Amino acid sequence: MLVVAGLFLHSLVKLITLDIGFDRSNVLLVNANVFAANIPPAERNAIYDEMEDRLRSLPSVVSVGRSFRTPVSPDDWDQTIAVDTPNAPKGDDAAAYFNFVSPGYFSTLRTPLLAGRNFTTADTRNSAPVAIVNETFVRKYFPGMNVIGKSFRKVDDRAGQPQVYLQIVGLVKDAKYGSVRETTLPQAFCPASQIPEGDNSEYYELRTGNRPSALAPLVQSAIAQVNKGVTLEFHSLAEQVDDSLVQERLLATLSTFFGALALLLAMIGLYGAISYGVSQRRSEFGVRMALGAAPASILRLVMRDVALMLFGGALAGIAISLGTVRLVQKLVFGLTVFDPLTMAGAITVLAAVALIAGYLPARRAMKVDPMIALRYE
Repeated sequence: MLVVAGLFLHSLVKLITLDIGFDRSNVLLVNANVFAANIPPAERNAIYDEMEDRLRSLPSVVSVGRSFRTPVSPDDWDQTIAVDTPNAPKGDDAAAYFNFVSPGYFSTLRTPLLAGRNFTTADTRNSAPVAIVNETFVRKYFPGMNVIGKSFRKVDDRAGQPQVYLQIVGLVKDAKYGSVRETTLPQAFCPASQIPEGDNSEYYELRTGNRPSALAPLVQSAIAQVNKGVTLEFHSLAEQVDDSLVQERLLATLSTFFGALALLLAMIGLYGAISYGVSQRRSEFGVRMALGAAPASILRLVMRDVALMLFGGALAGIAISLGTVRLVQKLVFGLTVFDPLTMAGAITVLAAVALIAGYLPARRAMKVDPMIALRYE
């Protein structure tokens, strides 16, 4: 139980402290739903831009980004792509995950731009299609190449659809797309201004110097000045990332509870067994002390029995653990089920509890009066 609890706790700590490619702190996510406002598709981009400008001017707002989807959310958009490089992936293996974002998106999430340029106001619906890709995209489709200036196209099997090539203008650091646990996916970002009519780029990311939720009333007021029919939903990016780890938190909490319960039962059992053994050997201790044995030698005698019991129990526990932890292999992250640190931690905790449980009866054995013990015999 202690080993399993240690694995789940260690796994959760790894997930919480993992570099996910963006800064989740102090970011308010705003879902602006324009459907209720009945805004024609051709006018939506202008409305989005105006709302973004209004949000950028709010007090305590550091920066604002806009996107088709937000990081680590259940919504995803993947599409097969084609690249003109030797031995390029094809078929089902040639996929990338997409997002439409505004120029302020990467700075708001603090995802570093590693090469090339960011999107600008010059990237419009009428300009050449461009994209910014992540490191995994480059490793998969353009290994060992300078990706800036290279092109790829989305594979569209619909009849009559033109083949549109996207030129890569920037490279950003890898970041998680749909889950903290996932292996980093190849991602491509397109300008929000080039989103097709009828689609929606309705999420805003607001980095604030204060508590994100405190900004909600100001956001509502700013959006209402643009269009009162737009409905809003609020949550923070930190909450969204935390919500994606609900299963891991639950497993860590439950396993820790049952591990602590098992530890308590082990301590009670050891204390009872050692106490009974000490009471059964009271006369022996009395004789030893009557013959000149020092109290410390009695303590060592009892603690030796505790150590032997602990050693046997630890060996049995390790053997059982090695045979059963395989069942939780898929539930832990970034660890092998035979993690030596977790195993050592479980043994250390159990040893400390066992020594405490054995020390209390051993102290009583040291105080046995030889005359009383001999009279009792």
